[in-house]
Amino acid sequence: MADPHIQSPMDFWDYLTVILYRLGFCLATIMIGLIPFYPEIAQYGLLVAGTMLTSSLHLYLKSIRLMFQFVVWLGLLCQIFSFTEFALGAVFTVIAGLCYKEYFCFRIIGLNFQPILLPLLWLSLLFNWQEFVLILALICSLLLLLLSIQKWRMPLHFDIGDKRKYQI
Repeated sequence: MADPHIQSPMDFWDYLTVILYRLGFCLATIMIGLIPFYPEIAQYGLLVAGTMLTSSLHLYLKSIRLMFQFVVWLGLLCQIFSFTEFALGAVFTVIAGLCYKEYFCFRIIGLNFQPILLPLLWLSLLFNWQEFVLILALICSLLLLLLSIQKWRMPLHFDIGDKRKYQI
């Protein structure tokens, strides 16, 4: 997690990855909102969003960073080999984990419940409970929208923090 009082010098790649990370949340917001209506398109969009989020993740701890990336890779492989339910579960796991991480930065009420809401959404999709899918997709999408707005309101260097603390 970044230290907002420290402003490390940023290069092109820092700017690019921070913008990709934030755009990943925006794309996830839209795709989760679309999942009740266009599940296949939304799933592909969520895989792209998950890839954007994990490829551009700025976390000091290498093991946690790699764990998120590994889960997205598993999701992509599941999608390739037609285990689409597991692919969606992997992406929801990543988004839920990152929402939980971001809760400690922004304290958006409900954001810390995404690790519960997104698995419930996944189960609702698996069992074709359309009423729950609509409700949970709306709640999850609104929480992601609030997070996206908060992320874009802060300076880009807040996402980077102190570069000396990163495990390479």
